[in-house]
Amino acid sequence: MKKKRKGWVKFIVILLVIALLGGGAYWFYRSRTAKNEGTAYVQSVAAITGRGDVGLKAQYNGIVEAKDVIEINPSGEMRVAECFVTAGMKVNEGDLLFRYDADDLKLSHTQILIDITGLENELRTNREQLESLNKRLEKAKEKDRYEIELEIQTVDLEIRKKEFELKDKQQKADEMQSLIDASEVYSPVTGTVRSVRDDAGSGDPFGYSDGESSAYITIIAGTDFCVKGTVTEQTVFTLYPGMPVLIRSRVDDTVYAGTIYRIDTDSPISGGGGGIYYDGGGDRASKYAFYVEPESIEGLLVGQHVLIDLNVGETETDALMLPAAFLMQEGESFFVWAADANDRIEKRSVTVGAYSEETESYEITGGLSLKDRIAFPDATVHAGMTASETAFNDPSQNGASDNGAFDNGGMPYPDDGAVMPGMEEIPYGEPDEVVPEVGFGG
Repeated sequence: MKKKRKGWVKFIVILLVIALLGGGAYWFYRSRTAKNEGTAYVQSVAAITGRGDVGLKAQYNGIVEAKDVIEINPSGEMRVAECFVTAGMKVNEGDLLFRYDADDLKLSHTQILIDITGLENELRTNREQLESLNKRLEKAKEKDRYEIELEIQTVDLEIRKKEFELKDKQQKADEMQSLIDASEVYSPVTGTVRSVRDDAGSGDPFGYSDGESSAYITIIAGTDFCVKGTVTEQTVFTLYPGMPVLIRSRVDDTVYAGTIYRIDTDSPISGGGGGIYYDGGGDRASKYAFYVEPESIEGLLVGQHVLIDLNVGETETDALMLPAAFLMQEGESFFVWAADANDRIEKRSVTVGAYSEETESYEITGGLSLKDRIAFPDATVHAGMTASETAFNDPSQNGASDNGAFDNGGMPYPDDGAVMPGMEEIPYGEPDEVVPEVGFGG
């Protein structure tokens, strides 16, 4: 009996050990896989540095805009009787734009003047009454003083109310008189009328709207143009003020030299369309506008769609210059988040050479090549994540994106207006249109 009992005890102990080992192994597996969960968006070093997989630099969709747009709105208390300009019309400084309905304004002004006269008469009467009451108070007996003092307070309050009302009426009368004196509104600048708002909406001879202004009249001042492009936060660091670019017409072979003069990283552009997402969680990558000043504006029209080409040719060098924003530094050592051969993110050591203050980039002398793929080192990226070159990554969909669209064989959609070489004939839209960018898939 004792031998059987000892046998059962050993059996139970063995089962407990197996259970503990199994639970520990499962916990270890879950803790390891939990750290590896998530997807990081990666790009080829060639694309980030502007080289492209075949040695070409990236192109971005652009749109020609006026540097200065003047907005003119009528007074909220005025009605426009007649407008003398239409969208697309050239105007000179001092040209008549529109005229207010002065007849209605004059009637309103006359009525206010009548109200002011009435208030002044009432105030005169109240003040005479107050003066009379004060004289009565001086001669009144003690028993009658309380009633007279109460009447004086009532009249004094009425005077204060009428004085406030009179001041308000006089201010409105002065404002109306100023509007009557300026019932005709003239152009403050020389330029082109971009739009004139009416009941049917805003007219636009160029076939596009700025999407923001609701002004009654907008005027493009002068002929000073710029080209606006958009870029995502992943590649914005490849651009810098003073960077030479080429502006290519979409309708002919005309090419304009230009220079990036501003990158607006303080004001992210909101908008629809499929943005870049990390870890399938819906964190949309920010987009920013950048502006190019062309050396010549001959032949350019406001609203014209063009290509902004970073491949200026003359500045090509053999040095691999990586934007500093993609590097992490610990002491004297530098690292990047790179995709390994198994499409997993690893922390890779790199060696650097000279630093360029002009481009805010380091020369990479070892540990990285143009064909390598790296991720932007934000707080969400860590070792072990899945490296993906597409905007969405969900293995459960067998190649389909979160919105049901297939990933085009692994081609990314960075949503920053970059275009593939040889694809210039693809229909285009606004500069933030989602189109493939050169240099991915390395």
